Amino acid sequence: MMKKFNKTTITSQAAESGILNFHPSLVQILVENFLWHLLLILLFWTILPLPYFFWKYIRIRSTSYILTTQRLITKSGVFWKEVNFIELYRVLDIQVERGPIYQLLDFARTCLGRKPLLLGDIRVFSSDYSHAKLFLYTIPNALGVAEKIRKAFNDDKDIKRVIRRD
Repeated sequence: MMKKFNKTTITSQAAESGILNFHPSLVQILVENFLWHLLLILLFWTILPLPYFFWKYIRIRSTSYILTTQRLITKSGVFWKEVNFIELYRVLDIQVERGPIYQLLDFARTCLGRKPLLLGDIRVFSSDYSHAKLFLYTIPNALGVAEKIRKAFNDDKDIKRVIRRD
């Protein structure tokens, strides 16, 4: 004997309506992932700049300046070496700039009882075609070095009897 089932449809009597709309808390996410974020920040600010600072160190160590009685020679380059010569009789002017970071560094060294470095940037202006402006960055005792360059180019101009345009 077979039983028959009545098919009855169940319909909802009321339309669905929203009760609450919410989002996860940003503070909770930051607190839960604090160590992960701290690690990422430390990685970004300490590990990633290391190759950049290493490259800068290599470039600084591969740059040198030689002052002779007739020329100012600059040698630079890591993979491709570049050597530039500026004849001293062509030098027109020298400018020394000591920025606030250099002065702050010297003040800190003086407070620690150490001798100041007297760092500065030297700009050499010349009538040379290839290097009308030569920048010598972060030179220790910049005023003393600039004075030696000035004396050398004045002596060279006197020897070569160059007419000065003062």
